[in-house]
Amino acid sequence: MPFWTSALSEPRRSHRFLLYLPDLHSEDGSQSYQQYLAKKAAKPSYQVTAAEHKFLGNTYYYPGVVTWQPVAVTIVNAINPDGNQILMDALTRSGYMPPPAQLDVFFGAGTQASTVNKSAALAAIGDVKIDELNGQGGHIGTWELKNSFITDAKFGDLDYDNDTILNIDITFRYDWAEYKSGPAVSAAVDL
Repeated sequence: MPFWTSALSEPRRSHRFLLYLPDLHSEDGSQSYQQYLAKKAAKPSYQVTAAEHKFLGNTYYYPGVVTWQPVAVTIVNAINPDGNQILMDALTRSGYMPPPAQLDVFFGAGTQASTVNKSAALAAIGDVKIDELNGQGGHIGTWELKNSFITDAKFGDLDYDNDTILNIDITFRYDWAEYKSGPAVSAAVDL
């Protein structure tokens, strides 16, 4: 039965979501990512490879490896909290060392050399979660990206001919995603 034949049924809407990046904050902790900055978030997706087997003139396919695809989000590049600073600090906490800091290592300034590594990159942003909401603001489902880290950050383009809000596009890579139905789904069924 189609959803529109029942007043109790409601389709999911693309503009009802919250994006959680709990550990994305400035180095000194004075500024942090806020949920109202999210403009767009792709939901997780996966691909299953197919192994091919030929036998007696026919081709047969068998499911293979599951690969989770990257998730892209867009957030507003605010002045406060400073999106540029928050993401640059996350890169540093991920283990990145800018060239001047590398020189300090070589000339004995007491710092230790490091590179971006998975453990530090995971700790820099925390568990990425996308909550889908219904029209009353109830949670209908949550996607959680497991072992996620930032692979791409684009800070937007400056342009005198354009007066739009600047955005930051972030791409997350993760090992797998988990989905959990929220309490608003079972509440809608009970009606």
